[in-house]
Amino acid sequence: MDLEQYRSLIDRIVNEKGTQAIPKLLELLTDENEEVREIVLQTIQRFGDQAIPILIDKFKQKIHEQTKNDILILYLVDILSDLQEMSIKKDLYQLLNRYDQESAQLVIYEALAKLGDGEKIIDIVSYFLLEDEYRDELAEQAVMVLAHIANPKAVDSLVKAYKDERLHSEVKPFIIKALAMITIKDQKLWDYLNKIAENQLIEDVQKYLEN
Repeated sequence: MDLEQYRSLIDRIVNEKGTQAIPKLLELLTDENEEVREIVLQTIQRFGDQAIPILIDKFKQKIHEQTKNDILILYLVDILSDLQEMSIKKDLYQLLNRYDQESAQLVIYEALAKLGDGEKIIDIVSYFLLEDEYRDELAEQAVMVLAHIANPKAVDSLVKAYKDERLHSEVKPFIIKALAMITIKDQKLWDYLNKIAENQLIEDVQKYLEN
């Protein structure tokens, strides 16, 4: 079955079952095909707040199971934090201990940042971006976590990363996007960026905001 057929099948199931289709869709988030997972994720997100009770039930079930390195719960964390579901926040810190990979931990850190705990995690995320042995692999994720933290320390870390010649050049567009996301929320942070950043970075962020 090609992706368009898959998309049509999922749309038909959703049209027929509505939110009752969500438990089945959640099972498909572990499909080996990344494009299929993306289609399913977008479909669940379209339900918005209607999906929250079902997602919370599944989240609680997964928390109770205490499975190590569970991929599905990372998707639940991502969706629920996008929906600003504050009730999951207290479990996220304990959840960090269940994952061996720093990339998985960064999904949880991003959720915490989206739920307002960015200042509590900014130091560890900045470490992943600037100092970790595997920073090249983690950089894009770490940058997008910082994008949710409207704080001078986040601006500092992103500016340092922009200047860091050790990081691969593909990270720079993510840094520009993150700085745009932060500074558009707070004029004081835009003023701060202008004080500490080189002209090229400021121009790049301005261009991003204008587009």
